[in-house]
Amino acid sequence: MKTQTTKWKLAAALKALMATTPFNKITIELLTQQAHVTRNTFYYHFEDLFALLEWTFQREIVDQLSEHYLRVNRWQDGYRLILTYIADNRELCLKTFHSLARDILENTLYDVASKMVNAVVLDVDAHVQPTLRDAIVNFFGWALVMQLVQWLANGLAEPQEAVVKRAELVLDGSVANAIQNGQKFTDFGQMN
Repeated sequence: MKTQTTKWKLAAALKALMATTPFNKITIELLTQQAHVTRNTFYYHFEDLFALLEWTFQREIVDQLSEHYLRVNRWQDGYRLILTYIADNRELCLKTFHSLARDILENTLYDVASKMVNAVVLDVDAHVQPTLRDAIVNFFGWALVMQLVQWLANGLAEPQEAVVKRAELVLDGSVANAIQNGQKFTDFGQMN
């Protein structure tokens, strides 16, 4: 339990620093001072600041997305959860987005988006061919992430609900259509 408490303490210190400091300017020394822990304590738990940031996003975004949000008629709630997290943690997300750690944020968002799309695919057709499912998840997962990237690039200027509505417009029926189209090709995903 103490390990988790220390990790959360380090995550909170990172978030506090990122409220005023770009990620690229944060050092282990600054972080450990903010968290009131030793440098050795930090390295006991994390390899570097990137690992801490990734751990923070995994716990705060991925782990929060419950099965409730992974239903075909509820993916929008999961997407709203992501948008709300980004808005509530605006400085953390924007500073990460504009740093060398941008890929950590994008990959975390893809992790969540792909799980949502995967659940939608399986709700539409539980017996869909795995290669077809993976292709659909990859395509729509990254499409959802790129909408979030665009939102971040514009400083979260667009209302959250407008981002959700645009995703609904594109996704409504698209997954079922992609499955139907993909099933026409018996060799879908096979190498020639």
